[in-house]
Amino acid sequence: MERTRSIVSPSANIVPLQRKDIGAIGGSNASFSGAVGNQTFLPALMERASNVAKQMKYFKLVAMSLPFNEVLQSAKRAGFNPLKEDAPRKEAAFQWSAGEPDFTFSVSLRDRARASIVAESRGDIFGLILIGYPHVPSISVETDPSLGSQDLGRNAPLFRDILLMFPDFDDLPAWTKY
Repeated sequence: MERTRSIVSPSANIVPLQRKDIGAIGGSNASFSGAVGNQTFLPALMERASNVAKQMKYFKLVAMSLPFNEVLQSAKRAGFNPLKEDAPRKEAAFQWSAGEPDFTFSVSLRDRARASIVAESRGDIFGLILIGYPHVPSISVETDPSLGSQDLGRNAPLFRDILLMFPDFDDLPAWTKY
């Protein structure tokens, strides 16, 4: 039996593929409702999620391995601005110093066995909360229970879905892991 191949000749009509608007891809999906057709929107949101994932993992590692006073110094060297510090309670809050920060990170080392990192989102992804414990391998991605879905930032649902694609992130409530 003879096999046949399709060969496209150089003179064949070639129709270029058109990129669709991110809004057209999402259709009625609420996760895409904040997009306005900017083709760089989704890759930029994915890069922001990747950065936040790295930042959260950084704080988990630091909380597990450094004493409180060294956490502050390390975070400054890593590019975070301290927002507040409560040395007696061994708690501090930080934001990324470059550009517009997406999250505020709060680190509590009051009780080493119960150390925690909580990150709260801002801006267009407002309403997300990331919770990590140094002794638990995964990070919880939750929405603020005091907010309704209409109160979330316009890109919060999509950002949450992107974070959940990372292997160390899940949607299990943090309280179930402790």
